[in-house]
Amino acid sequence: MDNRLATLLTRGASLTRAEYRVLAHLTEHPLLVGNITVRELAQATFVSTATIMRLCQKLGFSGFSEFIWHCKQLLSDTPHIAVQAPSLPELPVLFNQFIANYQHTFQWVTQEKRQQFADLLRQKESFFLYGAGFSYLFAEYLTKKLQVLGKTAFISGPGDSRNIFLSNASRYQVFIAVSRSGETEQVLDKARIAKNVGMTIVAFTRASANTLAGMADVHFALYDEAVHFAAEAAGVTSFESNLVLLMDLLLLEATG
Repeated sequence: MDNRLATLLTRGASLTRAEYRVLAHLTEHPLLVGNITVRELAQATFVSTATIMRLCQKLGFSGFSEFIWHCKQLLSDTPHIAVQAPSLPELPVLFNQFIANYQHTFQWVTQEKRQQFADLLRQKESFFLYGAGFSYLFAEYLTKKLQVLGKTAFISGPGDSRNIFLSNASRYQVFIAVSRSGETEQVLDKARIAKNVGMTIVAFTRASANTLAGMADVHFALYDEAVHFAAEAAGVTSFESNLVLLMDLLLLEATG
């Protein structure tokens, strides 16, 4: 902000929000004074020219020309532009590690796999998603995203009867399973049924070898810094946050 124009803001007690926005825009961009027309200023601040004329009158000027002339007079004083030294936020120590783990994941998330997912999203209309425990939350997240895209997407978990899946499996074209370990028995049970009825299986798991990965037609392996899954499943790692990032990137690529 140019302090030489700051006095104008103190005269804005009776201004509407739109009028104040015009005034603030000029104080933030003093080089525009004398180099912008009333119409251009209106477009830049998303208001009408009539709004700008009312602003000028509320400030005691006959019109836009007199208002700009006054601004020029204020700017003819010794410049004193407040400059804030750029400051970068102090990032947590683990921030870079989380980013590195996400980049590490892309050793396995190849262009070919991303294209396979994009093709499924464009060619198929019905998706059945399954997850257990924390994985259910992420399966539900992806379900909602698919529904927003106009797809038929149904979410199920261990709390649902096995018969729900048996009764509905034939109605869906793609089975998407989210399982950090890739060894959760309820997930494997549904994956076997899905395979038997001819559904395409997409799996999101950690990168270590696991049963679900071997059953999947498209497997997305994520780097997981937890060495022993059974012992560290409750610990906070980058796995879940990177899983959401990966899901969003896949959807963006498929719909972009």
